[in-house]
Amino acid sequence: MTSKIMIVDNHFIIREGIKLIFEGHSDYDVAYEAADGDEAIDIIKQSQVDLVLLDIKMPKKDGFEVMSFIHDHFPDLPVVVLSTFDNVVNIQRMLKLGAKGYLLKDASTETIFTTVDSAITGNMVLQNQISDILFSQNHAEKRPEEKQDYNLSEKELKILSRVARGVKIKLIALEMHLSERTIKSNLTDIYIKMNVSTGVQAVALAVKNNLIDID
Repeated sequence: MTSKIMIVDNHFIIREGIKLIFEGHSDYDVAYEAADGDEAIDIIKQSQVDLVLLDIKMPKKDGFEVMSFIHDHFPDLPVVVLSTFDNVVNIQRMLKLGAKGYLLKDASTETIFTTVDSAITGNMVLQNQISDILFSQNHAEKRPEEKQDYNLSEKELKILSRVARGVKIKLIALEMHLSERTIKSNLTDIYIKMNVSTGVQAVALAVKNNLIDID
């Protein structure tokens, strides 16, 4: 089944460039495009959009306002941010609002497809450059000897412990009597709290800070 993508960017040339990337790809159809936030919200309300590629700086409503609207009214609609801004505040804000990915506009075609493929299935993957920014910020904010708990809940620690042991999401869901979707959502929350983009990074930090035991 072909997934319908909407591109939201106020630059025509950017929208055309993204459309070319997806042209001929049987899994995706760039069915909608919007040049500002108001237009994007109208399309989301009226159409069947499967994924949004969202810029930040736009006229009328900006990307944060569109992301907030989606978060409040269409929480299951995956969004991948595609921006020129690589500052950590923008990245963290978008991820906390529920974005499933954050790409810089110079990302490779392979990286774009990897991120979109993941977002469509409800998972989050960050471009390596974005992951490095978050990881560097995370370590710059604390003293070397300081232990962090990252405000992880007991449930999140149980999930992370199982991830550390190599348990698959489906089995984690069965063991904890939760849906796979809930487990994926919890993992996204964990990654955001820890400023990481993969389970390996999350487990490494958790072990380092004595939050979980993998023995």
